[in-house]
Amino acid sequence: MKIFRPPTHTLCLAFRSACVVALLLCMVAANPMHAQRPAGTHHPAGVPDNYVITPFGYFHPSCVIGLAKGDTQVDNGHAVQHQDGSVTHIAPCAYPRYTAKGEKITEGQSTQNTQQNAPSIVHNWIEDYETSTNTSFGVLVANWIVPQTPMSNDGQTVYMFPGLEDINDAVRILQPVLGWNADFTSAWGIASWNYSPDGNYWESTPVPVNLGDTISGSMQSTCSAGTLTCSSWNIVTNDETTGQGTSLLGTSSEGQTFNWAFAGVLEVYNIAQCSDYPPNDGTIFSSVFLADNSFNTISNPSWTFEGQYNGLTPQCNYGGQASGAQVEINYGASPPALPPTYTQNTAYSQSSCYNYPFGDTPCSVTYTSTISVAQGENLYINGQFVNGGTFDSSYTENWGTGQCSNFGDQGYYCYGYATPSPLYAYATEPGYSESSIVAIYF
Repeated sequence: MKIFRPPTHTLCLAFRSACVVALLLCMVAANPMHAQRPAGTHHPAGVPDNYVITPFGYFHPSCVIGLAKGDTQVDNGHAVQHQDGSVTHIAPCAYPRYTAKGEKITEGQSTQNTQQNAPSIVHNWIEDYETSTNTSFGVLVANWIVPQTPMSNDGQTVYMFPGLEDINDAVRILQPVLGWNADFTSAWGIASWNYSPDGNYWESTPVPVNLGDTISGSMQSTCSAGTLTCSSWNIVTNDETTGQGTSLLGTSSEGQTFNWAFAGVLEVYNIAQCSDYPPNDGTIFSSVFLADNSFNTISNPSWTFEGQYNGLTPQCNYGGQASGAQVEINYGASPPALPPTYTQNTAYSQSSCYNYPFGDTPCSVTYTSTISVAQGENLYINGQFVNGGTFDSSYTENWGTGQCSNFGDQGYYCYGYATPSPLYAYATEPGYSESSIVAIYF
């Protein structure tokens, strides 16, 4: 059996049974007292003034259930168990929610969708890359980098996230979310979200993040392999740069079959001008990992771009591109330069590195990366100009018995020393804005 060496944040996907404790450690909270941004002065006429902005439309504040540090959802998502063991039962939301266009949504109504139709939050869901299946998915993971601060502030809110929905009955969505001007005024923050059909919208404790930090978001079924409709899920949103994170663990699906996956989504409120977006003009969701409900890797998902921006004002160079395990969503005042591309190779010192179980014979593995840009572009690695437009890098790990862990009936999994920090590459070109940043992991 070939050794599966995913990025650090996806290690749990290879050996689910050994990762329950690790997932529980992901729940790091910042401040249990938090509030969403008010609807503001630019909200649609039908939305009440006291409503707040969320990644799923406008909600009454009492219907956004924020979890404090140590809180968990119980009773199929209808109660909160606190760190001291006490339980608070949550009543169904007593107020309607509204889309960004001001459409009133009656809870309990389902929305039948096709892959050509937008999700139920169409009017502020600008663009995405998506795929679907006839069965269901068990895991979705993606990385993306915190963009720069928008050049202007018109009270806008910007959300970016991967997500999962039920394409046949889209009444809830699982989301690890990065948001600007959402939980934190004029700043970026992360949180994990899950909308419930009873009208409540669950949010983990938000965590502030910094420009340039790498965010990882994951949604994983807690059920055994082959379960079509899993009853509970773990939604984990981590800042890989700082080690901080925030999670909804064991959150309920309430009968939804998550067969609709989104590798990357742009969702916004109150955009008045294109400079209300970050100036980097695009965000890349990289190291996208998708698995079916038996936790088998889907090697080449057919990510399809869907834009919902026709007729919107302003028009801000929306679009996207996909390549392998990454997708890019574009936005902003000027078209961006093409992002750098890269190739990677793995070389083992001896064939026994592939053996399973492994651990009795030391060996080494060398990872090499070649990063390049299109003709006429300039390449930057970690902020430094690279002459010639091509950059080669390599890293060698020595593996041995001291680097192995026993995963019970799954044998030994051997891993190397702590990997170096990823390389951050971007491109510039006269007449174009700076490209999105590409993170290259060893």
